[in-house]
Amino acid sequence: MPFTTITIDFWQTLYDSANGPERNAQRKATLLRAIEQEHQLPNLVLFEKAYAGLWEYFDQHWLGKQRTPTSEEMVAEILRQLQISLSEERIESVVKVFEQGILDHSPGLLPGVQEGLHHLASFAPLALISDTAFSPGSVLRQLMERDNIAQYFQEFVFSDETGVAKPHPEAFLRALEPLGSLPETALHIGDIERTDIRGAKGVGMRAILYRSSEHLAKYAEEETSADGIMEDWSEVENVLERVL
Repeated sequence: MPFTTITIDFWQTLYDSANGPERNAQRKATLLRAIEQEHQLPNLVLFEKAYAGLWEYFDQHWLGKQRTPTSEEMVAEILRQLQISLSEERIESVVKVFEQGILDHSPGLLPGVQEGLHHLASFAPLALISDTAFSPGSVLRQLMERDNIAQYFQEFVFSDETGVAKPHPEAFLRALEPLGSLPETALHIGDIERTDIRGAKGVGMRAILYRSSEHLAKYAEEETSADGIMEDWSEVENVLERVL
């Protein structure tokens, strides 16, 4: 039976993590300037430690509570650790830079994404399911539109908008229900076993693991329960045929 919907992950499936250091440098510089406008500069060693600890804070919520902290929450966490308060207006300006830095220092589309999406969109309706971090769904949509791939998707599900992150069942069902699809006739493509693959399989979908040694593998696992594996978007047509 053909798939009625194909859902796709964002990070390390459509986009790489290029220019991450530039985005982080911009965020740190912006926050330091904001602090300096209302206080003395903090100890830079403590500042760097607080910023570096954000991903541990993020993972506690993402992996532990199946939700993703927003930029506003992460800025607040840094300030809490530094025992510094800023005016609401100042915080809003910092959060905006944290969120939109991805448009100034953008990641790149993985090789073959355009062609792969074109093929998949002719096969079944596509939906994006993304666990967001610094950049909310509204900003990720802008990036996708700028890169001319938003056109391929009929639904967009972002964790900052739904309040749930993969592998929570709602992350997947929110993408399928508007398209009238049942999980049993849907397919998910993503790069993380714990969230993408086990989450999709948990609601009854089939799943393809996108696994490329050239890209970030922080959460990689040796074993997979995926129905298929692809290491490059040029393989999507052949892998799809085997999964059907």
